[in-house]
Amino acid sequence: MNDRPPRHDRPPSLDDLLAAIPRNVEPPARLWREIVFGIARRQRQTRYLALAASMACAVLAAAVIWAVLRAAPESRARLPLVATRTAPLATAPSFAEPGDAKYLATRASLQATFRERLALLDPTTRTRIEASLAVIQRAHEDIRRALAAAPADPLLQQLFESTWHEEFDLYVHVVHATQPTAAKT
Repeated sequence: MNDRPPRHDRPPSLDDLLAAIPRNVEPPARLWREIVFGIARRQRQTRYLALAASMACAVLAAAVIWAVLRAAPESRARLPLVATRTAPLATAPSFAEPGDAKYLATRASLQATFRERLALLDPTTRTRIEASLAVIQRAHEDIRRALAAAPADPLLQQLFESTWHEEFDLYVHVVHATQPTAAKT
């Protein structure tokens, strides 16, 4: 540093100001107690705020559930039924697979192509795909049985239709993923 005395005709330099600062500054005796108290107070405030927020979320969730359950009969009456779109109201809905010859031929062809292409995949991938297909088919059958007990349930009808789509999507994804690269473009 510069050991020259400060001149009064110019403002003090940073070195002069730093040299004037005492080397040892003793903190007040109660400083650490105040710091600890401030941290503890902030933690208590945070806990209370978190508790209030969780209570508000619980009340909001309860209100939403209450409103949904209370409005459920009216909303179900307005939803279109999947089974009634294809069958007249006088007949009971059928949850069996369609028996149309064109559908059956298309399904058989898609399944055959799927099985051929599935054989091209490595064993680990093939096992995973077959396990996924088994889960989809079990879910489809479980939903079909549930629909037999509650045929007018729109949620079950939607899930039933969804499992059919999932099964066909799996077939199509495997077929497309295993196409030769020239055919993919």
